[in-house]
Amino acid sequence: MQIGFVGLGIMGAGMAKNLAQKGHGVRVWNRTAERASALGFESATSPRALAEGSDLVVTCVADPNAVERVVFAEDGVLAGARPGFRYIECSTVSPALVKRIARAFEERGAAALEAPMTGSRNAAAGGSLLFMTGGPAALHQELEPILLAMGARAIHCGESGQGALMKLCGNTLISFMLEGLCEALVLGKKGGLSVSQVLEVIAASGYASPYFAFKGQAIRERNFETHFSIDLLVKDQSLMLAEGGERGVPLPGLAAVREVFQSARAQGLGGDDIAGVVRVLERAAGLGGATP
Repeated sequence: MQIGFVGLGIMGAGMAKNLAQKGHGVRVWNRTAERASALGFESATSPRALAEGSDLVVTCVADPNAVERVVFAEDGVLAGARPGFRYIECSTVSPALVKRIARAFEERGAAALEAPMTGSRNAAAGGSLLFMTGGPAALHQELEPILLAMGARAIHCGESGQGALMKLCGNTLISFMLEGLCEALVLGKKGGLSVSQVLEVIAASGYASPYFAFKGQAIRERNFETHFSIDLLVKDQSLMLAEGGERGVPLPGLAAVREVFQSARAQGLGGDDIAGVVRVLERAAGLGGATP
């Protein structure tokens, strides 16, 4: 199968490489062609040209505006769609947008499956992502082998829009987990506990989590190299709050947590990994920085 891939960022680069390594022909389109060349991929001149030369296009870009450009622009993927063509949307966007995308491809005799994923940059590189899909069950089954070339599991969540909704629910939980971890570490530090001591107790407790271990290690080592940026989580938090408003679901805790991450952006930390938000709380507590 000839696959087109759009978006060679932190996640997309690893995903595209895994597709190629699993024997698929892969051409790409990226906003900066130099990025594609550096990774060894042949580039198409536009998303439309990519679609015209591919059986399937996978997209993984930063935000709804980028998705709109890739799909609906005059030279977008939709313009190159035809009967039998397949599209997989892996970006984190709203349920409303993925439903609109699905309808647009269906009108051209093609089909679109949403498949946002969870997992870090390491999971993208290692092919261990978890995909949450939305769309017809038969389409999920048809495209599952492609997803499993990039990840370890794909869970069908229901009709179009349900995958996006599940991703927003998951990122809501991540927001609370990270905020809670950071607040606990900062309080412990202020009271004389080391980060290592707090993490050791967490790991031995009933509230242990691989996520706490992963992000806790980053905080202990002061390694805020980006796996998932603060800017992108704030984008997702805003999508979650908008979805809550649309559905009449109050999300007061998430609204408060987003303000902490917004503070990180205001302090110039938006491009850092989300674990770097701990510095906002450290500064507020009068700490210059945590020690191991």
